[in-house]
Amino acid sequence: MGDLHGRTVESRAGVAAFLAGVWLIAAPPVLHFGASLHAFRPYWLSMGLAVVIMLLGMVRAMAPLDVPFIRHLTIVLALSLIVVALLRTDGGIATVWLNQLVVGGLVALSAGLALLLSLRR
Repeated sequence: MGDLHGRTVESRAGVAAFLAGVWLIAAPPVLHFGASLHAFRPYWLSMGLAVVIMLLGMVRAMAPLDVPFIRHLTIVLALSLIVVALLRTDGGIATVWLNQLVVGGLVALSAGLALLLSLRR
């Protein structure tokens, strides 16, 4: 029964990370409404991190307990997304950076909670 609970918690955290990655990729065009290549230049690093977070979230959702190191990797990537949002030196819209800060914090929180719940078992 505990294994089923662990899989459910980890799978939900993976789905949350996947959806957060999808939103982070969609956020600059949705919030910025700039379609030029120059408009996406400030967001290339955070979009790359979002793609990796999305792919890791998909793996965590499909095989939640088979690759336990992904939890730690997701936390590190979410924290690096927060750092990128805090160190915004190359322009960009403040709304998009605030969105990345909040979503990165939520991904780190969900992965951290899944990690804590797995350590309790």
